[in-house]
Amino acid sequence: MWNKGGKKWNLPFTKQQAVCIAAGMGLYAAMAITSGLRGGSISDEGGLKRAGPGQGETIYDIEVSGLDKKEQHRKVPVRIPVSERRYSEKEAKKLFEQLKPRLEKEMLGDNESFAAIRSNLNLKKSLGEYGVKLRWESDNPELVDSLGGVHNETTKEKGESAVLRVSASDGRHEYTYEFHLTVYPPFLTPEEQAADKFLTWAGKEDLKQQTEDSLILPTIYDGQKLNYYLPKDGSYRLFPVLGLVMAALLHIKKGVDKQNQAKKREQQLLFDYSEVVSKLVVYIGAGLTVRGAFERISAGYEAGIREGKRETRPAYEEMLKTVSQLNSGVSEGRAFGEFGRRCGLQSYLKLSTLLEQSQKNGSRQLRQALELEMVSAFEQRKNLAKKLGEEAGTKLLLPLFFMLAEVMVMIVVPAFLSFY
Repeated sequence: MWNKGGKKWNLPFTKQQAVCIAAGMGLYAAMAITSGLRGGSISDEGGLKRAGPGQGETIYDIEVSGLDKKEQHRKVPVRIPVSERRYSEKEAKKLFEQLKPRLEKEMLGDNESFAAIRSNLNLKKSLGEYGVKLRWESDNPELVDSLGGVHNETTKEKGESAVLRVSASDGRHEYTYEFHLTVYPPFLTPEEQAADKFLTWAGKEDLKQQTEDSLILPTIYDGQKLNYYLPKDGSYRLFPVLGLVMAALLHIKKGVDKQNQAKKREQQLLFDYSEVVSKLVVYIGAGLTVRGAFERISAGYEAGIREGKRETRPAYEEMLKTVSQLNSGVSEGRAFGEFGRRCGLQSYLKLSTLLEQSQKNGSRQLRQALELEMVSAFEQRKNLAKKLGEEAGTKLLLPLFFMLAEVMVMIVVPAFLSFY
């Protein structure tokens, strides 16, 4: 945007921010206008509207003027609960008459009619859209229970009768329906019928042979020769899949272990860096050469390992390799360069560069450079220790959450059980 002088104005916000601000103000204005339109006198609009039957009460937050005798125009906030609308006698009678065909249709479930019940019924506890609750009763619960279960395993072929009664209530009015049912045995395939017949026969044989050690099954039944087999256990088929899964998990574990080992080695190298540099400063300051300092540090490390006073540390192991290279005739510059590359960290690469330069340019400035590097190394070690402490605290959050969940269960479960 440009001003009259031809200079460009620097707006305090971007176009997108301006659009967001304008949209917010526009929505505020629209809601304010809508609220103003709705904020008229309730008495002019016909009062507080009730919810329909079965929808529960409605809470209205309104403002009432005239309650304060001193300040008649002062609006007092009031929260008024308005109960749901109830059916009148005429409405309830009409509703109950209309509900019977719907109940008949829904309660049948997979059955064709009340005269041929072979499977479970669909008995609802309520019709929420009408605000009507249902209570079912059966005169033969061993055949048809009040939950809709049909127990027709031993029902005779000619069928058996049962009566279901349901009381429908909207809270004030109540109406009772009665349904007459004829229950038949469930449909069975020829194979199922043959198996059911054989099972009945086997049950009788079991009663006859109760004094025997085992149940002897017939080889000839209904004119047919029978052979008996135990079903194969198919659970072992899962073993190849489990083997593949375990192989995949082991491969993943190998990669994860390798990453963890690399991370652990890197942390140990960073922790030991300040110690290595400080020892080099001490030995070089005492008059030893860089090679002599390496040999003295490596010898002290080896002695500590033999006596069991020290654990294996990657930085000192690389120093041992460097000393071995020097003893085998490798030049000092090359040996120190490979030491840094084997460690692989920026700090060790910097140290190896300083040591290589000292071989080319002399060791006059080496001690001073190492002292500066030692200060930086100790600061780096302090930051690493702080970071590891924060990570340890983060890892403790998961067990703390588990403990919190356990405590909540110990508190909440007894509280719930006390209500029963």
